[in-house]
Amino acid sequence: MNTNRTIQDHETFRVILQGMSHPGKVYLLPDVSEAESAAVQLLGCLMDNEASLAVIDDAELESALSRHTGSRIVPFEHADFIVACNGATFGNLIHFKRGSLEYPHTGATLLYLVEELSDAGNDIVVTGPGVKGTASLRITGIHPGEWRLLKEVNREFPLGVDAVFLDRSGRIACIPRSSQIGVN
Repeated sequence: MNTNRTIQDHETFRVILQGMSHPGKVYLLPDVSEAESAAVQLLGCLMDNEASLAVIDDAELESALSRHTGSRIVPFEHADFIVACNGATFGNLIHFKRGSLEYPHTGATLLYLVEELSDAGNDIVVTGPGVKGTASLRITGIHPGEWRLLKEVNREFPLGVDAVFLDRSGRIACIPRSSQIGVN
């Protein structure tokens, strides 16, 4: 067992927990140099060989994630984790797993790879559990149509998709299915 890797996974997992607990706030992953390695680092601490994976628009990243996590690659409609490269699902978000009333936690987790995240802007306004009042985000590099689709798939809480946004500098922000999204 690689002790350094285990420590990094624990640190990464704590950052993800903070992000999910405080939607719309930007956090920095530990020791990240580029978006692809950040995606592998982030999903590496969440996934194992029982999780399923789909990557939209990057077969090389899909292969790297599958090797690193031992996860199986499936069509995006059946995936537990989906990576949307270049900030776009190309309209496929509407088909992702949303869970069921008996098992809402079986909804997909969607990782958007974007250019830049900042909480110094009010392009996106997040409200809901874990947010005191409102939280504001600026996300560069996400297709504008994604917001409408994300609101659509999450309108029947507790069903929906949890969204994580990861930029090239290793910053993340989370918008779980329990959050409400406003776009300015």
